[in-house]
Amino acid sequence: MPILAQLKVLGLKGIKISPGLSLMLAALFSLPLVHGTDSAELAPLADRSLLLGIVNTGQQLVAVGEHGHVLLSSDQGQHWVQRITPTRALLTSVAFPDAQHGWAVGHDGVIIATRDSGQTWQRQDDGQQLDTIFLSVLFLDTKRGFAVGAYGKYFYTHDGGTHWLDGHPSEDETHFNRISAGSDGTLYLAGESGTCLRSADAGKTWHKAEVPYDGSLFGVLPLTAQRIITYGLRGHILRSDDQGQHWVPLPTDVKVLIMGGIRLRRGPLVLSGQGGNFFISRDAGRSFQHWKPTDFSTSIADLVETNDGAIITVGEAGVTRLNLP
Repeated sequence: MPILAQLKVLGLKGIKISPGLSLMLAALFSLPLVHGTDSAELAPLADRSLLLGIVNTGQQLVAVGEHGHVLLSSDQGQHWVQRITPTRALLTSVAFPDAQHGWAVGHDGVIIATRDSGQTWQRQDDGQQLDTIFLSVLFLDTKRGFAVGAYGKYFYTHDGGTHWLDGHPSEDETHFNRISAGSDGTLYLAGESGTCLRSADAGKTWHKAEVPYDGSLFGVLPLTAQRIITYGLRGHILRSDDQGQHWVPLPTDVKVLIMGGIRLRRGPLVLSGQGGNFFISRDAGRSFQHWKPTDFSTSIADLVETNDGAIITVGEAGVTRLNLP
């Protein structure tokens, strides 16, 4: 599918899209040229390649991206080491419920897993879902996990990925862009057409929250048992103080796509996205201020906090380490 058609599917018509962001979004939602049955190859500049997911396991950082790249850093993002994986498919998301066990998902229905902190990886998918594009993975513990993606794809496991089952949290085949969990165990699904689903029983049943926005949402950031933040296209940020029953739109002056969000250990919330633009809240999500780091213009797919308080972003230019102002 041509890039402009892919962007139309995403609901991005009318937005100014940089060539780099076009590449990143096209990679997210188009089928790769290299199938996931091949093994990844070592790349000298893998940390500068397209990367779409990152996680802090507590002991190291793990980033994933194009050509099946998996990168590890044990020094807070200063240096990166690539590990070989049994796929060359684009990897879009990674999750570690503890320091040893991890999963990554991506194109061609690929699901890979590690039991040794990312040193080695094994395939868990059956290799038959070549039309499936996974966009997000979440594990509650080493047994219960979820992989979600384009056109309503939703798979879950109760045995650490030995078996993956097909689920249907919604009747609509909308793209599920990200699945996240609150500290109380509540799960959230964010997707296109204002999709925001909530589950209070570990994914057994899902209920739709009526968000007053019909564009794509790229994530839900749970703050407390009641307060959540959702974000997406055109700088849209919305807050709910009652688990999604009512929403308050939060004004932003920069109308760019927002793709990632985290809450830092010391309190601030950080949202990030197109063109190296960030939105920071220091009042628990009541308001956000725009921040644009000097000489930083790369679009961001995901971000994570390091153990020493810095921020590592991944996106069209690979990994970047930043400090809040």
